[in-house]
Amino acid sequence: MADLNQYIKKSHIKAVEKFAAELEEWRKETGEDEATLFEDACTSFTLSNPRVMNGCLCYHQDGVDYSENMVRFDEETGEYWEEDMMDSIMDYLKFWRACIRRAKRYWSMDVDKLDAIQSGEQEDDEEED
Repeated sequence: MADLNQYIKKSHIKAVEKFAAELEEWRKETGEDEATLFEDACTSFTLSNPRVMNGCLCYHQDGVDYSENMVRFDEETGEYWEEDMMDSIMDYLKFWRACIRRAKRYWSMDVDKLDAIQSGEQEDDEEED
């Protein structure tokens, strides 16, 4: 079996490695077993061990191991290529970086300010319902 990582851009692999180091640094700073990130003030998730392995973006999120296939095969041409259209490696990294920035911002806030932000988001959700 061919190493499918050869079909993934080297810059994407390096970006994942760089993010993994940043995530590990954040985890150590907070003293948690896994880094906690925030999608918004009320929605958090844990993330660890992002890496590219055999053409897949692999990571551990909320206690579950995930493996997202990033390399596609065209049966007509017999060629492999990195998926660029939807849910690319860079899309995952963009989302995770936003979530880690949010986590760092919330970590530096006092409890009352964070509670106010969470209350505001919950009220917005209730108005939408």
